[in-house]
Amino acid sequence: MRRYLINQIVLVVISISFAFTGSVQADGGSVLWQRTTGPITVTAFTTERPLRMGPVDLSFLVENSEPSQPILDARVFVTLENETGTTLRAEATHAQAHNKLLYCSTMNLVRAGHWKMNLVVMHEGQRASLVNNIEVVEAPSALRAHWKLLAFPFTIAIVFIFHQGIAWKRYSWPSGSAE
Repeated sequence: MRRYLINQIVLVVISISFAFTGSVQADGGSVLWQRTTGPITVTAFTTERPLRMGPVDLSFLVENSEPSQPILDARVFVTLENETGTTLRAEATHAQAHNKLLYCSTMNLVRAGHWKMNLVVMHEGQRASLVNNIEVVEAPSALRAHWKLLAFPFTIAIVFIFHQGIAWKRYSWPSGSAE
């Protein structure tokens, strides 16, 4: 019986640890798309997928296609346009990026739906234009976004109560003895 309870506790603890782990993302983001045009290859990164309404961090790695070396002196311009005609424009720079190999821009996506991303890269007199369609979904409710943080104290309390129940049975005084 005791071994069964210990196995149950181990199973509960492992289940809780898996429930509270998030997805692992390299360097703070996941690849949104990668395109090559002429001598330039651009990889777009974002902090979350799918993109959600609100502030979004877009990062771009600009490379030479053939030697695959990062280009650090380019100018990168981002234009986002949705189906209703809302247009957002920004310049992606190294100043906003944590990783200085990336060009970064923070944009506020105001509507969910289909957006067209037009990226213009200017380097050494060359102009490369890349177009890609992206999908933006609505932001989750505050409860849905933070349910793990809200559930954590209750989970700890339940595990503590479960542990105390086992400890009480294990170390309870024998009946009829008084000290």
